[in-house]
Amino acid sequence: MVPCLTEDCLRIIFTQLTYEENIYSCILVNRFWCRVAIPILWKSNFAAFTCYKKLYETIIYLLPTSSKELLIKNKIISSSTVLSYQPLFNYIKISSQVPSSFIEVMTKNLTNRKNYHLLERVIYKLFINNCVNIKDFYLITTQPLYQFPGALTCFSKLCTFTLKIRRAPSTLLLGMAQICKNIENLNIYYCNNNIPGLMKFIDVQTNLKSLSLIMDHTKKKCKQELSEIIERKAATLKQLSISPTITLLSPKFLPSLVNLQYLDLCNDNGNKLDKGSEEMQEWEKYISIASFSNLQHLKTKYLPFYNEYILVERSNGNILEIEKYLINKNMNLNYSEKLIKSIIRYCPKIEKLAIFIEPENLIGVKEILLNCNQLKWIELSTFNKKKLNCDRFLEILVNYSPKTLFNFYFNNDFIFTGYALRFFFENWKGRIPLTFYKDKFTKEHLIIMERYRRMVIFE
Repeated sequence: MVPCLTEDCLRIIFTQLTYEENIYSCILVNRFWCRVAIPILWKSNFAAFTCYKKLYETIIYLLPTSSKELLIKNKIISSSTVLSYQPLFNYIKISSQVPSSFIEVMTKNLTNRKNYHLLERVIYKLFINNCVNIKDFYLITTQPLYQFPGALTCFSKLCTFTLKIRRAPSTLLLGMAQICKNIENLNIYYCNNNIPGLMKFIDVQTNLKSLSLIMDHTKKKCKQELSEIIERKAATLKQLSISPTITLLSPKFLPSLVNLQYLDLCNDNGNKLDKGSEEMQEWEKYISIASFSNLQHLKTKYLPFYNEYILVERSNGNILEIEKYLINKNMNLNYSEKLIKSIIRYCPKIEKLAIFIEPENLIGVKEILLNCNQLKWIELSTFNKKKLNCDRFLEILVNYSPKTLFNFYFNNDFIFTGYALRFFFENWKGRIPLTFYKDKFTKEHLIIMERYRRMVIFE
């Protein structure tokens, strides 16, 4: 007789299976395997399920009788499709998640616009009434979730909350604010639409550690109140991300964020805004006076000013990552040199670095490699308006890279000869395998790269 695996052993094995079909096969072996595998299957992301039809049917079966009768009455489902018996498990309670995106897709697939909100409501009620202390929620509905049975036990321990509604009734966020007061990670889309109840919802949070603000593609500004609320969260706030237009929010809160560890300022949509504009001048001013002694991650994208080096100098040597992306080809080299000097002097622990550099700054690259001996990942971008040969960069990387460095990224304006590329790979032999990325390779480069496939990952 073959000895049975214990429940703990089976659980370890099942959690290592990567596809829903594999876990589903385990359920069919016997009752014991089924009992162990079911919780693992239903705790996975609903997007991992491939057979949506069966999943929809299971959820419909789990609805209370009153909800089924309501759906039958409104001709959303037929009485013949609803089984009289209940499934063996309460799969919703096992899953312990309220999968908003899945509910949205399911509702669209099963009904028309006329009955959309009715079906959506009964499904949300089912999940909210059965799920306890969920940790992550993505709000994309206008349903009054806070009024549904079980809302308090479902949402009160929420840690991560993402809001993605262009227009929401004021009662929705005000109601959720009465339940969710201990959110740590808050992601808000369309925050410059000044959604009713949003300010109150943010303000009641007692332990907000991470805040991500994603602006709508309009020029409408956020209320001044939002900046004031962020300032009141300074004691706990450690991560701040603003995109894709930073100038829609007043930066007056910046100097108060003394515990900040992660700062991401992405200005994709505002890159055409002149540096001399009042909004940009205000951002430049407050960045110049801010001081984040605990800063570990700094990312800026398409800012028309270049004083991020001041933040590096005031980081107390704690920075682990710097990513700076430019769009202005007329940037003064002095600003680039200031940032490089700041990295050399103040970033001994840095592991990831993405910066703009010109061929004239070769010495700067060398000094970074010599002084930042924990570097693992480096991305170099250049405009190289003079179309200068950049082979010297590869020589410096071979001769001075710390032993930890294995990821190299170059944009298309770096010009390397085939000889220099071959020299680089030949002299890298015996070191840690590396990842080498360049926006565009020549035919000669591709031939050379094929020879070194075993030691290099080309992207």
